[in-house]
Amino acid sequence: MMANNDLEIAFNNIRNKRSDLDLLFNYVNGPQPLKYSTERLTDYFNNINAHFELNWCSVIVDATLDRLQITGFDTKEKTTNAKLKVLFDKLHLDIEADKAHCASLSTSQAFVIVWKEADGQIVAYYNDPRLCCVIYEDANPRNKRFAAKWFNLTDGRQEITLYYTDRIEHWTSVKVQTGTGLDKASSFTMESAEANPFGVIPVFELKSQGEIFKVLTVQDAINKLMADMMVSSDFATAPLRWYIGNADPGTIKNAPNLWAWFPAGDGQGQQASVGQFDATGLNNYSVEMDNLANRMFVITRTPKHYLMSTGANISGEALLAMEAPLVKKCKKRQREFSSQWQDIAAFMLQLDGAIVDPSDISVIWDRVESIQPFTEAQARQLGVNTGIPLITLLKREGWTDAEIEGMQDDKKLQDKAEQTVAQAVLNDLRIEQNQQNPQDVNA
Repeated sequence: MMANNDLEIAFNNIRNKRSDLDLLFNYVNGPQPLKYSTERLTDYFNNINAHFELNWCSVIVDATLDRLQITGFDTKEKTTNAKLKVLFDKLHLDIEADKAHCASLSTSQAFVIVWKEADGQIVAYYNDPRLCCVIYEDANPRNKRFAAKWFNLTDGRQEITLYYTDRIEHWTSVKVQTGTGLDKASSFTMESAEANPFGVIPVFELKSQGEIFKVLTVQDAINKLMADMMVSSDFATAPLRWYIGNADPGTIKNAPNLWAWFPAGDGQGQQASVGQFDATGLNNYSVEMDNLANRMFVITRTPKHYLMSTGANISGEALLAMEAPLVKKCKKRQREFSSQWQDIAAFMLQLDGAIVDPSDISVIWDRVESIQPFTEAQARQLGVNTGIPLITLLKREGWTDAEIEGMQDDKKLQDKAEQTVAQAVLNDLRIEQNQQNPQDVNA
């Protein structure tokens, strides 16, 4: 009975959130919906076939995503670090992490599944949030009760896999036609179950606050203005013309490069005349769209140089000041994601035969701040002069252990080469001195 209840919970959770997540992904990846302020305008523009949008949501997400790059993991044990490096490179976790972070920044959730296949291979891959869910305990929302994944099988059936700490259940449906969906959990029956020998639910949810929830209506307003501007541009290209006269103009059409003849008036009443209506200027649309985009960037703490076409002359210090709110936000996202990546790394090590507490694992990220080489070199030199070890400073800058070891090896080779050169110069000086001051062997 409990399993059936869990199946229904997972079925409803995944089905009910799909439409909302589809919409959020569309705001980031397109096409975005086009909304109007009144129903009358919606009906009026309904016959327009072209779709116009100015997608600032993707810029906002990418601005944060570009600064959330995982480069590896670190512990106090070299053997453990070696295992983590092999797993990180073999599983291409940097690519999977990028996919997961993008989904979480877009929708506030993403999932990574880690498992050991029957052939002994360890796998770790991103899963679309529209396919997965994690159900947490009511009393402690940090503890997972079970997880689920809903996906299509190649034979036309669908499967919902339920993950527990002690078992994994596979629930499958009958064959369904392409494009049709299932509307109730009872359409699934349990086909098989297997033991979970690791005692860990292998589905990890990467949560965040999302990046675009607060600015969706502003994005709608920008797209509305964009569509209005493009419609107005049609009238600017071929302005609406008018004719007043007693004679029938016949089948004359309003089009560029056409000549027309109208008879003169009879001298009474309104004389024959032609003219055209003034087209709406387009510059006001552009100005207002920029103003709205600027508000989006303020709300989401995205630096304005992502919006402005100019900015090449911004100084390094000014750029750091402009990016300070974004940097602070990205570090917060790092803290949000790091807890799950620590659990993922610990479970990968467990599958590889090593038991390490997640709290003993550090997630290594690329530098969030924009790198200004001259300013960075000055800060590093100042740190060394005040007694901070160079290796500590390099770790703060995001150098990995491998890069630091490589630097130390290069330093040893350089010192050895300098000693060799110094010894050669000293020998030359001694020879030259002996030649200038020969000893009297007969003295």
